[in-house]
Amino acid sequence: MPTMDDSVSAALSIQGDALRFVELRRQDGDEPRLARAGTLRFPFDLGEALLREDGTSSHLRRVREALADALGDTPARTLQVAIHPPDGYSFFTPISSDVPVRDRKRQLLQQTALVTGVRSTKELHLTSETVRTTQDSEGEPFMWVHVLAVPDAVDRRMGDLVGALPPREYTWIVSSEAVSRVTARIERAGGSAEEALRPYTLVVGQYPTHTEYALSRNRDWYHAHYAEEARSPENRAYFAVGFLNRVGVPLDGVGRLFVYGVDLDVGAYAPFEQIFGQAPEVLDPVRVVGAGPEGPLDAPGAFAPCVGAAMGSYL
Repeated sequence: MPTMDDSVSAALSIQGDALRFVELRRQDGDEPRLARAGTLRFPFDLGEALLREDGTSSHLRRVREALADALGDTPARTLQVAIHPPDGYSFFTPISSDVPVRDRKRQLLQQTALVTGVRSTKELHLTSETVRTTQDSEGEPFMWVHVLAVPDAVDRRMGDLVGALPPREYTWIVSSEAVSRVTARIERAGGSAEEALRPYTLVVGQYPTHTEYALSRNRDWYHAHYAEEARSPENRAYFAVGFLNRVGVPLDGVGRLFVYGVDLDVGAYAPFEQIFGQAPEVLDPVRVVGAGPEGPLDAPGAFAPCVGAAMGSYL
């Protein structure tokens, strides 16, 4: 087994029949660089097989063997696993900043039970983080907390899968948070004065089953949403406007637009250009981690969640 190394980070993402993996390496405090990346495809839906509570365990061995061939010699200490919102329970909930820590946890568990419909939250593997703090209409402080939950059966199945790799520990992350890490790195390079006056960045994830929306403010993840009904560019724009309205962000506050996902056609996003006054860019993570030994990524927009997940240890 190779020696574990804090300067190496590995991640995988699951979408449809594709399992994407990346490994990042950093030397002497430099920016992380892409060391390897690839796509493993299977003749079955990985979400159904791995990420559903009643997933097909018979496929697990095949995925384990393929992943071991791809990352079996990684010296990374942990593995980050990026999943898309429909494949887990990902939601934001407001909690008063004045509530004691014990009561906050109880409120989170109650809200999780309500959202997921489980009889007991002990059936779930939960992670939560405070995304931002703000004030209500009466000036009282409260926190927006993001919760990501997967069924325990899914978490155990992922443990079996990771068991084929040197890093025996893994963490879950939702794709909308992962891509916000990539945009934050891109925006560190600076922007125009106009962009400084429009502090929000909107990232749209295009997939056959759903559309994802990730919102950042001044490079910090701010909120997220997804819609299963948004299949056309016009519908994606409609749901984007509705999402921003719900979180109180003016349309003219968006200074950057990115798209990621599969089968991207940026030219089809004309409705977004009409609404926001700017053309979306493909979210290419190679802009912040460089090309790997085998050259640029074959589908950079599809790799954005995976690379963003791997960047977590370098933030």
